[in-house]
Amino acid sequence: MALRRKAVPVTLTAEQRARLERLWFIYGNYGPKSTPGNHSFIQRLIENGIDERPLNHKRTPKSQIPPPECEACVDKILSEPGHGGESDSRHIGRTLHIVPPSGKEQVQPSINPEVQTILREMNLRQLGTRGRLNSEDDAPDAA
Repeated sequence: MALRRKAVPVTLTAEQRARLERLWFIYGNYGPKSTPGNHSFIQRLIENGIDERPLNHKRTPKSQIPPPECEACVDKILSEPGHGGESDSRHIGRTLHIVPPSGKEQVQPSINPEVQTILREMNLRQLGTRGRLNSEDDAPDAA
């Protein structure tokens, strides 16, 4: 009797989910490397927590199978343990921030005080709008 194939359940941390969502905009959602296989593979991981690769067989259409490049990127994200560090968690939020330059030399950039003020005002405005929506009926007023 043939073995039954089962989808593998996957539990994602908040950081892994955020990284997969960013990856989805490259390999899915009409990104530069989008295919139907990439799109559904990453989307099912994010939305349902299911790895569907074991369900593929030799009769699965090639367009529905994610290429090794996409699988390697997803495996890399899934294999990394969730870092509960403060430096990583502050970038997961939905506020605007200035990203430090990447590279070998970590030079502190000279940031224009006007830009810092604008970012601070935008973040406060966003938090205030979110607070107002949550305090009322969670529905904006009709126009």
